[in-house]
Parts: sequence; structure tokens; C-alpha cells
Amino acid sequence: MEHIVTIEKIVAGGKGLARLDNGKVVMTDFVLPGESVRVQIRKDFSGYAEGELLEVLSPSPQRMQPKCVHYGECGGCDLQHTDYRSQLIIKKNIVQEAMVRAKVLLPDEGVQDTVPSPEQWGYRCRLRLKVDQNGQPGFFRKKTNDFVAVSNCPVAAEAVNDALIELRNTACLRELVNCNEIELLLSPLDQTITLVLVLTDKKPPSAAIVQTIAACSSLDVIGYKAGKKFSQLVPAQPPALLAQKFILPDRRKSCSLSWTAACFSQVNAEQNEQLVQLVCRLAGDVRHQRVLDLYCGTGNFSLPLAMQGAAVTGIEYNRASISMAKQNADANGVVCSFFAADVHNALRELVQNQQQVDIIILDPPRRGIGNAAVLLHNLKSRQIIYISCDPATLARDLSTIGRHGYKIKKLIPVDMFSQTHHIESVALLEKN
Repeated sequence: MEHIVTIEKIVAGGKGLARLDNGKVVMTDFVLPGESVRVQIRKDFSGYAEGELLEVLSPSPQRMQPKCVHYGECGGCDLQHTDYRSQLIIKKNIVQEAMVRAKVLLPDEGVQDTVPSPEQWGYRCRLRLKVDQNGQPGFFRKKTNDFVAVSNCPVAAEAVNDALIELRNTACLRELVNCNEIELLLSPLDQTITLVLVLTDKKPPSAAIVQTIAACSSLDVIGYKAGKKFSQLVPAQPPALLAQKFILPDRRKSCSLSWTAACFSQVNAEQNEQLVQLVCRLAGDVRHQRVLDLYCGTGNFSLPLAMQGAAVTGIEYNRASISMAKQNADANGVVCSFFAADVHNALRELVQNQQQVDIIILDPPRRGIGNAAVLLHNLKSRQIIYISCDPATLARDLSTIGRHGYKIKKLIPVDMFSQTHHIESVALLEKN
């Protein structure tokens, strides 16, 4: 059934919210606030309906022509149809609404303006793609397993696209029967490209297949993942290290960070530098302060804070990341304590041992810190800085932390993922 509706706002997930004549909410992709659109109901649930956009009857002044020829098919970007300033406003509003829904008490200034990305296009240093039976790389359509072959991704860095084009043109992945995904990783410091074959079993590719792939001039390192372990396929190649160097807020020091394909890294290297600087500014003068960095990764926040005089302890489950964090500390000439452990278990142990810290840094995965949030207040920290990539889980965790004596002083969205609805946010909490 078709309906003409007016879009009220964009909500979490990037969909536009409107209401049918009977008051029922309908959610639709690729629309903008204020637009009158014709939609067809595709799925009707008890509390809301999902609509498919058929026609924009009154376009928003902010509507733009998408840059990607696959936009609307590929399941990645969902905000290319609006100008960049509007994307930043949409993301701020999504964070604000998540806090209101969770009844999180915000500072008087509310949610601050979204920190724009230095680059709106060509920013992604990491791209994960599906591979079809013909060896062609691509993505799934949104919410389906339908394959969309691509030869160029406008949000990916130029070197990543060069590698993607060569892989597509040579079809060198065709013989990989146990590989249906690949990752292309760009090292921001030296622009080298690592190709990671994501295997469905532990059987590495044959020497002949490796030789065929290695003939691609755009690839510097080739390896594979079976589970979470990364193995390099061409031993003669240099070690598959990726690296970034960024300036600290005082502009007098720089921090070098290296990692492997087995470690997490932010997809937007230039925005990551701004994110690190923001966290350092929020932490303030950290000289002689005890900092606990939970989900510390390879030391993205630990090392800059240690270089400014903090005594940092970092905890992370990924052993490969902890190994690189220790190497990064040595390379930057600082002393940090890094431990590979489950964060929830480590927190409980710290609380049982009555440990105390001055500042807690949190950068959990999308699911947030969850039930362990109730433990944080036991560490008696004066400050918590929470970095999140999901407004809903952030709101849930901030609500829990707030009930244990902490007040939000600042909440700042950071646009790590331009052209998409995804949002990074940084919350500064202080002890009441």
C-alpha cells in the first residue's frame, strides 16, 4: 500500500521517521527532514512500519546528488543524499535523542556540535569486502545477502581504491574457494596496502594462488585470517605493520602508533588524530595522574597520555593489540603497564583489590561496557572519559554511571564515518 508522508526527523540507523494518517510510525531510508515523500509499506510490525521510498515530492534544500553510483544498492553509506553540514546536525540530534530516551541528565549546553571529519570522502583506511564466486569484490545490499560488485568506493582512500580496481580487473581471487571476504588495509604513515584474505577454514591458499595475487602491483603485503589470527603469506615481504604518526595537543610532541592486521584501528586516520587530541584536552593536566585505559587497543589513548606525564595502565582482551601496545610504548620512550585480559574480569579484580585511579578512559566495542558500568565508581576516579561508537549503548551506560555519583560535563559527537549514520561520541564525566 502506498502513502504520502512528511518526514519529521532522521533517527538512529539513518532512517527518516514519519507518521501515517492513523498515527503509526513509518521508517524510510534516503529521506530528509521536512520532505514530502511517497512510500510503499514493505513490512508492517505492531509498533511501526518500514517503508520503501518511491518518490520525493518536495525535496529538501539540503538534498544532494549522491557521489557513488552504487548508492542505494550497497549496504554501506546512507547519508550521501544530504549535504555535509546537515549530516553533522543529524548526528548531533541522534545523540541528543538517545540521551533523552534514556533519561540521561545532560549539561546545560546539551550535546555539543559534531566535530567534522578533515576529509568527507576518501577517508577510509580499512575496507572489508565480500567476494563472489567469480572472484569479484563487493558488498551486500542493505539487509540482504544480495551481492553488489564494486570497482570503486568514494569513501575509501585512493590507494585502497587502486588495489580494489586491480583485484577486480585481474579476478585473481577467483580460485580462492575458502575465502568469501577480504580486507584492504592502508598504512596512513607510508601508504602501503595490506590485503587480508578472510578464510572460512585454516587451510592457507596454495603457492600458485598466492603468486597470482602477489602479481598485483598495488599490494605491498598479503596475508590471511583464520579466526582472529593473522598470518603473512609471503615471508620475504616486510612485516605487515601499519602505522600512524600524530601530533599531541601541545604541538611540541608527536606520537607514533603501529599495529598489525590482527589489531583494531580506526578507519579514519585523520579524524582519529583529532579524537586523540580531544581526549587529551578533556583529560587536562595529567602529570602524575593514574590513568586506567580500558579497551586500550594498541595504545591509541594510552601513549599520548603517558607522553604528557600520566602513569597509564591499559587493559585489552586482544593479545595481538597488547603486544603492539608494549612495542609502541618502547618506540615512544614511555613506560606503561599493558595487560591482556577480559575487561569485565579485570575490573572486578581491581575493585576487589581496592585499587584507585584518577582518570578512567573507556573505548569499548559497539555493545558498550554493559553490566560492568556499575563497578567503575568503586575505583574512585575523579574523571571518566567514555568514547563510544553507538549512541544507544552509550546512553544506557551513561545512565548507569550517572546513578553512581558522576555528572556529564561534556558530550561531543565526532564524525568518524562521513556519509553514513554511524557516530563516534566522547563523554566527559566528573565525580559529583
